[in-house]
Amino acid sequence: MGKSASIRAGDDTRDPERELPEREFLVQRVTELDQSLEQALVTAQDAQEEARLLAADRIQMEEEMNAQRHEIAALRERLALSESRQAELLDALADTNQRLNALSRDESYLSEELQTSYEELQTLTEELEQANADLEQRVEERTTQLSESERRFRALFEAMDEGFLLADVMFDGDRPADVLYLEMNPAARRMTGEDFVGRRLREISPAFEDHWYDVFGRAARDGESTRQELYAGPLEKWISFYVFKVGTPEQRRIAVIFRDVTERKQTQEQLKRAKEAAEAANRAKTKFLAAASHDLRQPIQAAALYAHVLLGSVGADPIAQESLSRLKASIDSLNGMLSGLLDLSRLEAGVIEVSVSDFSPAALMTRLAEEFRGVAEASSIELRCRPSRLAVSTDPHLLERLLRNLLSNAIAHGRPKDMDGRGRVLVGCRRRADGVEFQVWDNGPGIPEDAREAIFEEFRQLNNPERNATQGFGLGLSIVSRIARLLGVEVALRSRVGSGSVFSVTVPYARKPEAGAVTVPAPETSREPRLKGRTVLLVEDDEQVRRSMTMMLKRWGLRVVAVSSTAELAATLPSLRRPHVVLTDYRLPGGDSGRSVVELVRRRWPVPGIIITGDTAPERLREAMSLGCRLLHKPVLPADLAGALGEVLPS
Repeated sequence: MGKSASIRAGDDTRDPERELPEREFLVQRVTELDQSLEQALVTAQDAQEEARLLAADRIQMEEEMNAQRHEIAALRERLALSESRQAELLDALADTNQRLNALSRDESYLSEELQTSYEELQTLTEELEQANADLEQRVEERTTQLSESERRFRALFEAMDEGFLLADVMFDGDRPADVLYLEMNPAARRMTGEDFVGRRLREISPAFEDHWYDVFGRAARDGESTRQELYAGPLEKWISFYVFKVGTPEQRRIAVIFRDVTERKQTQEQLKRAKEAAEAANRAKTKFLAAASHDLRQPIQAAALYAHVLLGSVGADPIAQESLSRLKASIDSLNGMLSGLLDLSRLEAGVIEVSVSDFSPAALMTRLAEEFRGVAEASSIELRCRPSRLAVSTDPHLLERLLRNLLSNAIAHGRPKDMDGRGRVLVGCRRRADGVEFQVWDNGPGIPEDAREAIFEEFRQLNNPERNATQGFGLGLSIVSRIARLLGVEVALRSRVGSGSVFSVTVPYARKPEAGAVTVPAPETSREPRLKGRTVLLVEDDEQVRRSMTMMLKRWGLRVVAVSSTAELAATLPSLRRPHVVLTDYRLPGGDSGRSVVELVRRRWPVPGIIITGDTAPERLREAMSLGCRLLHKPVLPADLAGALGEVLPS
């Protein structure tokens, strides 16, 4: 059915097809440079360690050769002593010839001893010569290895893409005063544009910033290796470098491996500016939607209230009933679009709290299927439901809103191209390794691959160029993507053009196995609040809305005290009896607001408040919550207003 596609959040004003390769190229280039640097560092460290080991072996072999030479000298001394002893014995034999017969056996013994000593000396001499030859061969082999290692290191030094510098740091007391450069590879010369060897940093350019001396000084004095990015003013470049101490502890010598990252820094700055521009555009869009929603809701509110008042006055006149029915349908259509805007505002405002619990989604899915079955049949669509008994762990109400929008989208847009054919929509579940996958299938025209991200944007519809309101307003999938992000899940899409689509989300399994028996109660669909005899303090500056609201509230048996502004309220308040509830518009003349009204009334009585506004800005939602007031958005349906009054009014 096609590959899964992740949701792209927010609104992007740039061309994603043109910019995506550039981003990938930049990210790939940065990754290659980082890998090259890491490889060069590892190779350089390996070569340095190998050279150190060879030097240590050479010193050990020289020590062994010296020891062998001392042994040879000792043996030669023993030989000289033996020869001297032999001479003494010959002299003694000449002097004591008369005792030759008596001492013949002793002489034979001494001769044998001398012969044995001589043979031992010969053996020791041969062993020493062999050991000396072996030592010379090993020294020659180690010397060859050192030469080869040095050759490889030099080749790497010359060929590496990163710049390499070897330098002595000179101190004035404990403060680094200058840097004398000893070696420099070709890459370093290319990046700096000149040869630093044999020159001092202050001679090269006195304009180098103090932080360079501080970093080099800490490495040379304290052995503090540093990996950092700094701006080099004289070079007009950003440099990413790694500096570390080399040589003996007494030396103040450092090595620096570096590369030019100016292009990456510039790219990051461009991306930052582009992100800021996109965020500014998104904020401007939110403000525009809020303002447009407010301006549209004012007249719709009055029309909805008058339509409700007319509902009980038209009698049996079929023309009047049809006209009222069409008027109500038009108002409901506008209200549907504005409610979508309200959902977006609430999600963007962050005022919707996620309440995770373990429950079985079977009852929820069955109820949704029954709710949409009539709409589906009216559109010649067969709606099937395959609920799951597997318990899940998530927010049940947000999951219901997500599935509701997916079902509505499938029914509205999932019809086959051949309108004579019968559409099919299936809502079901699949067991997955990481949770339960909720799926909504349709056999509609499918979604082209290049449009699978765009459909999650606000007001984007693929097959509704005439903006037919019966097909929705292009807000459903945008709301789905935001709810999914709020729940920490991902919306996946598989689609084949001409065959249909499937939207899915995977929700974690319940944390407790016994949660399978828990179900989500159906939301209340109606209220019968005890409103008669209660007093409502109504503050509304729009005369039409105020009159229609007053008429409707009085028909419900409420007493109404209606004023048009905060100033009129302040003048009337001293003579008023305590109301049961304050019902106020948010925007009022003179820069006043619903907050001003609620705070003014609460200085006298701790009464509940309901704020009505056409502004869907996230700030309004947060402000109402901070006051402990209910917030209703225009156009307010009579049932919603009655429900809100029933909730805030005491029993």
